[in-house]
Order: sequence, then C-alpha cells, then structure tokens
Amino acid sequence: MNAQRIISIVMAAVFSLMFSSYNLSAAEPAKDTIDRAELQKFQGTWMMVAAEMDGKKVHDKHVKKSRISFTGTTVELLTPHQHKEKIKSTMVRLDATKKPGEIQWVRDTGPNAGKIMTAIYEFEGPDQYKVSFDPTMKEMPKQFGTKAGSGHIWHTWKRVKH
Repeated sequence: MNAQRIISIVMAAVFSLMFSSYNLSAAEPAKDTIDRAELQKFQGTWMMVAAEMDGKKVHDKHVKKSRISFTGTTVELLTPHQHKEKIKSTMVRLDATKKPGEIQWVRDTGPNAGKIMTAIYEFEGPDQYKVSFDPTMKEMPKQFGTKAGSGHIWHTWKRVKH
C-alpha cells in the first residue's frame, strides 16, 4: 500500500468517527447552550400569580403557596399542584432566539427525576414571565394555555421584590 492510500484511509476513519460522535451527542443538550444574558433575567425568587393544568385553573390556595428560585442554572420549585415536596432541577438549555423562547431542564428530584423536560416561555416585562410545558414529556406545547386532556401546565410568575 502506498503512503497516499494509507493517509486517505486514516482520514476517512477519523472523519467517520468525528461525524458519528456528533450524531450521538445531538440527542443530548450541549452544556454551553444557555444564553447567559437571558439566564440573568430569571435570577432570583418568583411567586406564582396564575396557573392552569390540563385545561383547568389551578386552585388559588396552591397558586399562593407556589415559588420558584433561580440561582445560576439551579432551579428550586415548590408547586403543591404538581408535587408535595420541593422539586430541584438544573437548567441545561435556554434559547431566547426561538419565539417563544425554549427552556430545557433536568429534574434532580420530584416527578420525572433524571429526565430532560422542555418548555416554552415568554417574558411579560422584566418582572413577570409565563411558561408552558408537558410534565409527561409527550410533546412540547406550541402555545401558551392548556386544553382538557393535554396534560399541559401553564404558569405565570412574578418576581418577588426584596
């Protein structure tokens, strides 16, 4: 075998290996897919002001008890209508270029722990945002709001001023 043929085979193998690694990692969120400027907008503690689940309004007593806190990419959530205990998550993707924006997180505790969850979100000024997701992870909502039988959840959060 001549040197040029060996180089050609090696280059083809390297290219093939690089391409297959890229395809395998495409199914998982990249570690650096968080828009840092957008992440800064979420920082702090928020109280729920409205919620809907599966086409029905969430009872006010649950809404008033609900809180979410963002510290870097760490998220702590207390929502009695979803889970009795605090849910801890890590944000792994935040994309403000999509309209509405998209968030992905992995729950460390609570329902669906260890699985990637995806939501759409939209800020309504600097101190309020809405988010909609499917806790069963069957499909990502295309719009805000919920319909009976969808299983989707829609929350509106307002920043807690200190």
